[in-house]
Amino acid sequence: MSQSTAASSTEAATTDAETSVPETPADGDAEIDTADLLSLDAPQHLQISGEVQLFERIFAAAGTVTDKTRIGITESGIAIRAADLQGHAMVDLRVSGSSFTSFDAGRGTLGVDVGRVRDALSVGDAGDLAQFVLDAANSTLEINIDGITRTIELEPVESLRYPVEMPDIDIPATVHLSPDDISLGLDAADMLADRFDLTVDADAGEVRFAADGDTDSMTYRWDDTDLIAFEPADVEVKLDSSLVKSANAGLPDGTNRVLHIGDSVPLVLKSEFPDADGAMQFVIAPKLSVS
Repeated sequence: MSQSTAASSTEAATTDAETSVPETPADGDAEIDTADLLSLDAPQHLQISGEVQLFERIFAAAGTVTDKTRIGITESGIAIRAADLQGHAMVDLRVSGSSFTSFDAGRGTLGVDVGRVRDALSVGDAGDLAQFVLDAANSTLEINIDGITRTIELEPVESLRYPVEMPDIDIPATVHLSPDDISLGLDAADMLADRFDLTVDADAGEVRFAADGDTDSMTYRWDDTDLIAFEPADVEVKLDSSLVKSANAGLPDGTNRVLHIGDSVPLVLKSEFPDADGAMQFVIAPKLSVS
């Protein structure tokens, strides 16, 4: 089983971040690309607070693909774009500063260990208030929850991978599924094989997940009446079951999933960002057919 060109396929993909994912850049932010934002010097100040659940959703998504990530910060919000080491899966997210209880930050880039941040957040409950404060002089981040302060040493930004560029490509089909439906289909596929076929049949008006094991096979179909929304086109792509399953788990619970699907091009999987002004999505490279 080969996937040697999957990384280049992802690098040639767009996440439709500038067109399909709702964003609300503040004045002065529209001209700066996420990749540029993630290559700046560290901000001189940062003090933001919000519910533990909001921060956990952000860092859970990043942790799906990487242990350490760059965080781009403007005066009006944050952005993360990160990929796994193989370049087979990538996350792209933005959250407006208005989503936080308070947001006071300068523009710049921070490098953080995702696991350490999530450890610090784990001491609080979902609705507890978490406060993030940057100590620029000592290159540390303080996370305070209910009187417990965790001080985390920041990662040198130059030691972290540069975010993947995402030029535009055509992804003709769009499918909206409930989180329960997509989870059921992915679980069924993953039980049989490490890859599955995702097919959109415009004439039949249906979407199919299909996987073949050593002796058994599985097909899970949805027709257009089962789908929340459907923009059909005849397309098929072979995908890594575990990558798509992990990406789906990295999206917020209870939110409908939007899949942008094309022939043998990366899958874009995204959802709304509940209780926040933001968006997140994953880009997953196709598997190569075995010759």
